[in-house]
Amino acid sequence: MEDESESQLRAALPFADLPEGPIPADWRRVLRDAAERIRGLEASRDYYRQLTDAGQVLIWVAGADGGVEHVNEPWLRFTGRSLVQEQGDGWLEGVHPDDRASCMQSYRTAVAARRPFTLEYRLRRADGEYRSILDEGGPRHGPHGEFLGYVGFCYDITARLAAEQDLRRSLRHIEVLHEALDRLPIAVFVKNRERRYTYGNRETLRVFGCTAGELYGRGDEDFFPSATVARLHEVDSRVLAGEDSREEIETVDEGGVRRFYWEVKTPIYSDPSRIRPDSLLGISTDITWQKDLLREFEHGAHYDALTALPNRVLLLDRLHQAMVRARRRGTQLAVVFLDLDGFKAVNDGYGHDAGDRMLRVVAERMRACLREGDTFARLGGDEFVAVLEDVDPGVTVPLLERLLAAAAAPVEDGENVFRVSASLGVAFYGHDPEPGPEQLLREADQAMYRAKAAGRNRYVISRPPGG
Repeated sequence: MEDESESQLRAALPFADLPEGPIPADWRRVLRDAAERIRGLEASRDYYRQLTDAGQVLIWVAGADGGVEHVNEPWLRFTGRSLVQEQGDGWLEGVHPDDRASCMQSYRTAVAARRPFTLEYRLRRADGEYRSILDEGGPRHGPHGEFLGYVGFCYDITARLAAEQDLRRSLRHIEVLHEALDRLPIAVFVKNRERRYTYGNRETLRVFGCTAGELYGRGDEDFFPSATVARLHEVDSRVLAGEDSREEIETVDEGGVRRFYWEVKTPIYSDPSRIRPDSLLGISTDITWQKDLLREFEHGAHYDALTALPNRVLLLDRLHQAMVRARRRGTQLAVVFLDLDGFKAVNDGYGHDAGDRMLRVVAERMRACLREGDTFARLGGDEFVAVLEDVDPGVTVPLLERLLAAAAAPVEDGENVFRVSASLGVAFYGHDPEPGPEQLLREADQAMYRAKAAGRNRYVISRPPGG
């Protein structure tokens, strides 16, 4: 009867052609070594099989002819099929019909060339859903370099492909957004917490005269004078502290031209808690032309277009202010209403253009007769008004005579010489009861008509000093 050790040897070596009866002693040592090696190989096989079965990676092994010999447990769980069903070319039954032909052709071509390969195809999962698979296969060799077949590792990349598609879609949206921002006639930019530019649209780059690469990482000190930089830093500090900002920014460009910008800035948060902004978005609109237009409107609302003298609106405002000062100081002022004599004959005989040219010359001459603090305005046509502050009879009369002389001086216009004169009406202010600006103008106007009736080229005082 065989002892237990011989029974164990026979069980460990079922494939060995051992003789009947007791195993010779000289065989036992060799057989024990072989059995020990086999047990070690089996243990190693079981260990690595456990490793391959424990993960999520789908692993397959093929023979030299390319037929699948083994797939791991994750593969079987994934497909819901048996090992027998997957062996040979059976695994192709799970490949999506639209991918099957190209997948098999690429696989057979790689096997024939015995080179590594990478395939992408859709494989049916146990629940019937097709998942995108990345299959990386490589040749395997024996201890003497002989080609044994292939081993492959498969990864479910469905989520990755969806993420890549979302990323591509997001990138396209960003591209569309950038294209839209580049079409805007306003500057759009982003600054980080260090107030360094990280983005600028086409208008921003045009204003700064640089490329996107040259803009990145630069600060306002590279583009603006120090006073503007200080103002921008003050605004940016508030925005990076979490405030929205709407500010008018004034600066001077390299050519000395003053420019104005309306800037809207808002903080940008990457942290969902919105505790601390990590950058700011700015939108800057050049409003210089609006400011210029506004100044033109304001100038047109207060100044005469022909002579650039104050018009009636500005005259009444200045007269009111002058009367306030006179009451406060206890001084007097005079309102002089002037109407040119003979202007209609020039206008009718030589045309409106000639009349306008003569008006500009005469108006400038009369304005030059007055003191620096006095106001000289045009009411329209050939009517003018002078407001003389801090006056007394000793000063007023010489001023009136100079005005008359300036109006009566000949005006040369090409080959023509025009001669006109002026009738002046004067009303003083500085007594009780106090008239308003309009009443004072009417009194001076009435005095002017009396001067015309008295023969023109003279002045008449309606309200005498202290009267």
